[in-house]
Parts: sequence; C-alpha cells; structure tokens
Amino acid sequence: MIRHLRASLPLATLLAVVALPVAAQSKLPPVRQLPNPTARTTEPLSAVSAAVPLPGGKVLVNDVLQRRVVMFDSALTMMSVVADSTSATANAYGARGGGLLGYHGDSALFIDPVSLSMMVVNPAGELTTVRAVPRAAEINLVVGGAGGRSGFGPDGRLYYRSQNRPRQAGRGARPTAGNFVMPELPDSAPILAVNLSSRKVDTVAAVKIPKIDIKVSQGVDGQMSIQTRMNPLPMLDDWALLSDGTIAVVRGHDFHVDWIAPDGNVTSSPKLPFEWQRLSDDDKQMVVDSAREAIEKQRAEAQRLMDGAGGPAAFIQGGGGERMMVGAFGGGGGGGAPPQRGQGGQGGQGGGAQAAQGAQGAQGGQRGGGQGGGPGGPGGGFRIPNVNMVPANELPDYRPPFGQQSALGDLEGNLWVRTTAPGEKGGVLYYVIARNNEIIDRIELPQGRILAGFGKNGLLYTGFRDAEGKAYLEVTRWK
Repeated sequence: MIRHLRASLPLATLLAVVALPVAAQSKLPPVRQLPNPTARTTEPLSAVSAAVPLPGGKVLVNDVLQRRVVMFDSALTMMSVVADSTSATANAYGARGGGLLGYHGDSALFIDPVSLSMMVVNPAGELTTVRAVPRAAEINLVVGGAGGRSGFGPDGRLYYRSQNRPRQAGRGARPTAGNFVMPELPDSAPILAVNLSSRKVDTVAAVKIPKIDIKVSQGVDGQMSIQTRMNPLPMLDDWALLSDGTIAVVRGHDFHVDWIAPDGNVTSSPKLPFEWQRLSDDDKQMVVDSAREAIEKQRAEAQRLMDGAGGPAAFIQGGGGERMMVGAFGGGGGGGAPPQRGQGGQGGQGGGAQAAQGAQGAQGGQRGGGQGGGPGGPGGGFRIPNVNMVPANELPDYRPPFGQQSALGDLEGNLWVRTTAPGEKGGVLYYVIARNNEIIDRIELPQGRILAGFGKNGLLYTGFRDAEGKAYLEVTRWK
C-alpha cells in the first residue's frame, strides 16, 4: 500500500500519514578525534574519490584523475591495477572519470560513463561480468557526484539520485533573449530504485536541491550570453543508503532525518541537536568573498587544463571537465562544508563549479561556431565564464547544518553526516547517527582528510594529500 501511495503522493503527505514519534536526544556525545591511521598506501595516487573493501582486508580505490582502479592489500603496501586507461592493458578504464560502488557478494562494480557499461570486480580484484547501465541518459548521475553516492540495497536494486527535467515557463512568459524562454529549473530531485533485471524504476523519496539562477541575454551582435548566480550557502537536503536497505533523507531546513524502510514505511524523527551558527552581515560577506575566490581558482585551473587539452571536447574526454574543477581530491561534485570564520572551505569535492556546468556548456555551444571554441573545435576560443555570487543579503541568517554530498551510510547501518559545525582542531566534524535517530558519536577528521569509504568492523578509509600534491589512502578504526 505504501509503495503505491509513494508513487502518487508527495513525500510530505506520506510523512503526515505514517510518521512515528521518536524520542529526541537531549545531550550530544563529546567530539572525538579520529585515531591515527593504522596504515597508509606507499604508492602515491592522483586522487582518492572512493574506496570499496574486498575480502581479506583488501581495498579497491578509484583513482579518478589518473583514470584507473587499483587494489591494495590489507597493509596498503602491495598495489595492483584492476582497470586503467593505458594502451598496455585490456582493462580499459574509459576516457572519463568513472564510478566505483560496492556490489553483492563482497564484489564491486565499476561504472564507465563512456561505454555505458558496468563491470563487476570479483573478490580477487578481477574484472568479470559486463552489464549495460539501466538508464543511459542518467549515467553521470549513477556515477555519483553532487547527487550523493549511489549504491545497491539488499534487495538487489540500484539506488541513486535522479534529476527532474526543467519545466517550461507558463503562458505569457517573456522571452529573455530573442525568442528563447528560459525554462524553470527544478529545486527538487527524486531518489530512484532500479531493478537491473526487469528495468523497473520506483521513486522512493524526494530531496531539495540547490536551484541554479541563470540569466540569458542577447548582445548587439545577436549572440546569446548565459550568466549564472550561485548561492554558496544553499539550504538543501541530502540522502544516503544504509546497509539494511533504509534510505535516510536528511532535511536541511531543520536538520531532521526521514527514514524510509525497505518495506516503504516512513518515519520522521525529531530535529537533531545542533548549535546553529547565526551569520552577521559581515559573516555573509566573508562567505561570499571566500566562495568567489575559491571558485575563481577552480575556474582558472580548469581553463588552463582545457587550453592544454585542445578544447572542451578533449578536456572532457581527458578526465571529465566537471571533475577537474574540484577541490583537493576530485571526488566529483559535492559542495564541501562552507568555510568557517578565518579558514577556507572543508574538502570541497566539486564546490560551486559543477553547479555552473550546464550554463558553461550552453555558452560554449552558442559561441563555438563563431570562435571555434565549441566541442570539437580548437581550444583557444572557448572561455569558461565567471560564476557570479548572489548578494550577501540573500544568504540565510543561519549557516546550513550541512552541504552537498555530506551523508554516507557505513556497513553497520549507521548514517554519517558531515556537518558545518567547526571542529575542535580545524577538521571536519561528522555526526554518526544510529537507525533509532540517536547520535552515537561525533568524529572529527584530521585537517586535509576526506572520508572515502567504510570497511567492516569499524574500519574507515580516508584520503589525504601531502604538501607535494600526492594523494594517499589511509585506514583506521573509528571504534
């Protein structure tokens, strides 16, 4: 009955019908520093975007910037290449950054967005079965990024955040440039569950996403110009798939969790205890200035790499344009924690750069014909436009409790949420939330670390980059 209702009613209506009371937690556990790593890879990597455990303590790592999947032993000292992009091996990674997910039976799944294929990595670290992706048009969403980490539930279905299509403007809407009417961009997105055998798709939840502010204008020469405005502190939702098949949707407006059980029942928990940070006018201006500076650095670096690659087409094929405009580890699209007073943003995996990808691509297409800078043309003509910030007075009065790609599920049924609360030693602070909505721990990652994945029995994998720019995988136990 719930599944039938879920397909036809808004999630808010369902919650009003089936929400169950859950006791609120009055006291937060103390902040704990993540213990020192028990091992670190001896072989440097270019980027650590995901780590998936295999039997015997082995671990797969998606080294997304070098376009390869590698496997380490339990001591992280022996490395073997599972898939790469060189001509010396038949294990092709693909021409763009792919995705790595845990799969069934202690195996993993590598997703190649170019060939639209999914390759099973068996427990020995070997590529075996190849399957077609379920929905080719949404392959980039399945790979992951700002939409959160996709995953397979115990029911065998693939869960990922999809994207609603832009809505056409209503009658009487005035053209913004020539005869073009800018469609209304969505501010929500569905979480889908796909049966890979039958290709049946179910909508299991809906989340609030950042809405891109795009302005289209036409110059005296007749060419269209697209400008974007970005809010560096959007109030949004996030989601994660837990190991028992529960979908946890974290609501940003009041920081509570909606738990969607495998049978379709939905429980809405009380607000999580959180010290909301009020933003003064000076704080808001600082956030805008810091975000503008960080994104401009990303834009300049992406432009440099694009020019060297020979244009947008070569640049994207060389590693994914959106994946190059990232923070330290190139994780593929999360916003990272907004900067705190006196420090930069925390581990932004994509930042605001990906939010402007659609507009940048459209602008390249409009101008490509005249300047040769569109896809496939010479590299000198295409220029990545600046991303404008909204005025500081449009920012919320309180800092959102989390940003994009902040929620993850471990292998023991817990929900991890990367918060914007400042750590005691300048690191990133995670809430560890049990299925009964109890915050069982608060863990601070050391500065410069990102959470790459979970192992069994409390193992936690983090990515780290040293002063020389080399990335490494570390493993430790959080409990």
